[in-house]
This record gives sequence, structure tokens and C-alpha cells, in this order.
Amino acid sequence: MFRKLISLTLFISFFLAGCDNNSASSKFYDDGRSKPVLALNSVIDSTAYDLSWNLSDELTNSITKNLSLNKDIFVNTEENVDKVLGMENPFSLDLNWMKNKFEQNEFVVFMELIKHEDKEEKNGVNLDMAMRVRIIDLRAKTPKVVLQECIKDNFFIAKGDFKEDYTKVIYGSNEYSKSRMGLAHEHLAKNISDRISDYISLVKSR
Repeated sequence: MFRKLISLTLFISFFLAGCDNNSASSKFYDDGRSKPVLALNSVIDSTAYDLSWNLSDELTNSITKNLSLNKDIFVNTEENVDKVLGMENPFSLDLNWMKNKFEQNEFVVFMELIKHEDKEEKNGVNLDMAMRVRIIDLRAKTPKVVLQECIKDNFFIAKGDFKEDYTKVIYGSNEYSKSRMGLAHEHLAKNISDRISDYISLVKSR
């Protein structure tokens, strides 16, 4: 009897966890209403910061992961925004080309890392970062910009002899996720994904 009770409890736990995962990855709410559908490009890295891994991949993966956890938004990961973009400038004034190219989405998000540099301070080193974010609303006949701003962040990464060797502590390792730069990048990604989520929810509610 005791074993059956444990088995039933485990089954219910797995079932509920599965429901949560399905809810987060579905285009629809449980009541049938559709969620905002968005696509996003890989972060354009316009900095010259030297790392042994691809900074764009790291930030793109973190932002996408955070957005995908939001049960009020559906991230269209099947949309290859980078391929669709081609040679187009996603930050230009001309938006007309976007409607046909991203017709399966309600919103498309473009991101560009424009600052990523060490800044010497009296008590150590801060990592100064800035990401340009642009959200295009594609629901109407004519696309329109609903958000364009520069999201800034800074994070303490070194002091005195305390400094990680990022040729050894690299992205993808357990050590890196606990490192100061790993935490800095995750902090920036969280700020950006929260801003995107909040603004799309606001625009969708109007």
C-alpha cells in the first residue's frame, strides 16, 4: 500500500511538471486563447571583446531560454531570423520588408550588443555592457516599432588578485556559470528578457 501511494505521488508530480512544460511551450493558453508569438535574431555582437567562445551565442541562448520560460509568450524558435534577414539592416527606418518575411509571427525582436568592456574602478573592475533592443509589431498591415532602447548593465568582475582566467573557465562549464562574467552575462540576459516580456505583454493587452 505504501509503495502504491509513493508511485501515485510520483506519477502526479511528473504529470503536473509535464503540464507546466507544455503550457510554457504551447502557442495557446489552457482556455484556448492565443499567446503573443515572437521571433528573435541572434544577438549582433558589435564589440571587439576577446573571448575564446562566441559571445553572441552565449547571450542569445540565455535570452531565448529566459523568454521560453514565460508562459505568457510563445517564442518561435523554428523561425530562422538570421537567415531571413540576409543583408537587411534590422535597425533601419524601413520596416516594410519585415511583414512578409516574418508573417508567421506577431512580433520580431532584434538585439545588438554595442558595449562590452572592462572598466577600471578604484575597488576593482566592472564589466560595462549595453544592448540595443528593438521590438517590431507585425500584427497590423504596416509594421511598427513598439520599443527601441539601449539596455545598460554593469557588473563587478574582478578585484586585486581575484580574477578568473577565461581561457580556462569557459562558457558551457560548471565553473563558468558560477564565475563573475557568467553571472554578469546572465544578469544582462535576464534584464533584457524581462524587458521584452513586459513590453510585449503591455502592447498585446491594448
